[in-house]
Amino acid sequence: MLWQRRLATPCEIKMQRVNITMEQQQFRTFRQSIVNLSESDHAAPLHGFEILNRPFLGTEFSSVEEFYSFSASHGRSRALDVYTINLGLQRFRDAAFADNFQWKQALVFVNIHLSTLFSDEWLDLMARLPLPVSSVVLELSEREGLDTYSDRDVGLMMRDLQEAGIKVAVDDVGMGYSGLHTLAMVHPDYVKIDRQLVFNIDHDPYRQHMMRSLVEYWTREGVSTIAEGIEREQEAAFFTEIGATFGQGYWFHKPEPVAVRVGVVGAN
Repeated sequence: MLWQRRLATPCEIKMQRVNITMEQQQFRTFRQSIVNLSESDHAAPLHGFEILNRPFLGTEFSSVEEFYSFSASHGRSRALDVYTINLGLQRFRDAAFADNFQWKQALVFVNIHLSTLFSDEWLDLMARLPLPVSSVVLELSEREGLDTYSDRDVGLMMRDLQEAGIKVAVDDVGMGYSGLHTLAMVHPDYVKIDRQLVFNIDHDPYRQHMMRSLVEYWTREGVSTIAEGIEREQEAAFFTEIGATFGQGYWFHKPEPVAVRVGVVGAN
């Protein structure tokens, strides 16, 4: 009887793609501006950038969202978080030096899962971040459940980050996963209002009242607000009028590629 080689399952093929993507640095890195909403025009003052790492998908994944969702559901979120943060910050730093851009004047926002903050991999990276810790803002997604962690554990972690000089943002606020409980646990420096709440808000009185109340509350608590996904002048004008601190979206700037210097290794 001839031995037949077992074919890889679809799951194994996808995992191979994830591993190859990381081993060969098959990511495009983008930066998108976060601007001060003291002015609602295209020349609003710069506050910082969000770093976005988009993988080359091949045929295994249909979207960037599927790539990251699959990786998280198969135990790769921590490794991928640490890898993409290191890669993105190094590329941002190298491009800034090449362009003679004074990146120290801007904050750099990067995405991370809460679980990654409790890992040894994160502690190792924090000791050798490519940028000063005071320049980095960690965006925690509401999409990750918090049931694994006690209020005390999260509180101590947030205190350690604060003492290290790292700021924290809660991303996707309004998506309906952990909601206000996440904010109560984390006590963030920033909240990022999800684009679904921003879209066409000038046509929705209910959302207008809700956002007005929440922004007022966060302002009293000393939390800066970032309205994401602003694509129209009317959306920018509304969030400026109610006192939101910052805005992000195509109305101000589209994500722009971060140039990769030839011969520079972006991540270990």
